[in-house]
Amino acid sequence: MDENDEFNVAEDIEVIYSDGEDEDEGDAIENMLDEFTIEENEDEIETEIIDESIITFSKHSKSVFCSDLGKDDQLAITGGEDDIAYLWNTSSAEVVLECTGHKDSVTDVAFNYDNQYLATADMSGMIQVWSVEQKKLVWCFEGDDMEWMSWHHKANVLFSGYEDGLLRLWNIKETHSEWSNTQNETITSIDINGDGTLGIVAPGAMMFKMSDGKIISTLLASGEKEIESGLFDNKLGIVATGSISGHLCVWDISKQILRHQAKIECAVTILKWGKDEKVFVGGSDGAIYVCDAKNGTLQRTLTGHRADILSISVFNDDTKILTTSDDGTAKIFKII
Repeated sequence: MDENDEFNVAEDIEVIYSDGEDEDEGDAIENMLDEFTIEENEDEIETEIIDESIITFSKHSKSVFCSDLGKDDQLAITGGEDDIAYLWNTSSAEVVLECTGHKDSVTDVAFNYDNQYLATADMSGMIQVWSVEQKKLVWCFEGDDMEWMSWHHKANVLFSGYEDGLLRLWNIKETHSEWSNTQNETITSIDINGDGTLGIVAPGAMMFKMSDGKIISTLLASGEKEIESGLFDNKLGIVATGSISGHLCVWDISKQILRHQAKIECAVTILKWGKDEKVFVGGSDGAIYVCDAKNGTLQRTLTGHRADILSISVFNDDTKILTTSDDGTAKIFKII
């Protein structure tokens, strides 16, 4: 496949319309019109969405912005617009720990590399770190309005990004900032490669060195001004990016060139790599598109959510995914 090839991304959702009337009742309805005034409201006719999920977590009262899974897949963490993060059991959906104390929407949650700690962060800049075993708060920092937060893959170090473009690296053992870098524009998300040497940020699509924050490339396709998400695949040596225009791009890291480009019929809200070169694409239509990044095909479309997909977390055994949405729910889907 050359770089001009496009993924065959055709929507696979069954749509069923119901107006509540059978054709053989037509004569009866016409006779009733003499006695009643019937007003039609097209907004009341909703598309029936088939829910393919196996578990739905509904404790959040508003949009669920973020999620993560523990190493053994038994625990999930979700955070939302209700200023709360919940640690819950993925088999029973029972709450294990309610992470309170936040002053704004919880927009990032994450387990650290060895599952010892769990971090929750809100839009006001508060970062809280919890002991998973002891189920208690062990570290807290309050700063400026924050856009995102992420753990280092191999150390108890946190990265945080701010509205003014500031990027900070935190050592929670010593409670100080190791280094900071100002990109002069808002950073909404970050991904770090497997050996912790490179990072990519959205919306600017800037790839940079983790050692000093130096920018080495900007990965934007022709006609694109920004991305919604960027993601490393360490095995293939590529980066996938998705944009609000619906474009999904695959980049060669070493050559920093575009390999493949695809388009879906809605905005890309989130990307996540799976096993065997699968990429899970969250859409503004509430569906999750399962694509093969290697041969450029759509393998499956998962439905159940009724609004934008805001996060995707892949189970470590690669059999299920955890998703969250603007509809106020978190769902678990089987993928194998």
